Amino acid sequence: MNRNVDIFVTGIHQREGEPTEKVETVATGIYEELTDGSRIVEYDEEQEVSGGSMKIHNRVQIEPDGRTMEIVRAGATSSKLLFGESVEYDTEYLTPYGSMQMKVKTSSFDFNTHGEDEMRVMAEYDLEIEGQVMSRSMIVLDIKNAVAN
Repeated sequence: MNRNVDIFVTGIHQREGEPTEKVETVATGIYEELTDGSRIVEYDEEQEVSGGSMKIHNRVQIEPDGRTMEIVRAGATSSKLLFGESVEYDTEYLTPYGSMQMKVKTSSFDFNTHGEDEMRVMAEYDLEIEGQVMSRSMIVLDIKNAVAN
């Protein structure tokens, strides 16, 4: 069964020599629990780029055991990220200007539900490009049943 949800995404990125960057996104999307117990959340977001904005489609899948999360982002830029306690994941980040090989090294992962109406996923990770840590980051997704107006 699908249901409408509100998704609150917070990304915190620390890069050496730069101030901490915090990015917050709010979106409405669709939640579905599959027969195997996997949870899927899909939503679109607008990202600001020089001279305008671009739409990115996000598909988040949380495994039945709640120990890993996969985020697939598709649009003008695309990537697939995998998070889980002590998981290292090699991936490719595709942009209109070319692609980059990256590694996501999760140091901390937590998934909690609060009744049937709310869930929270949090991952702390390092993002590496060619063996160099580019940022120490955290992503938090708060997913709540949408309130009908």
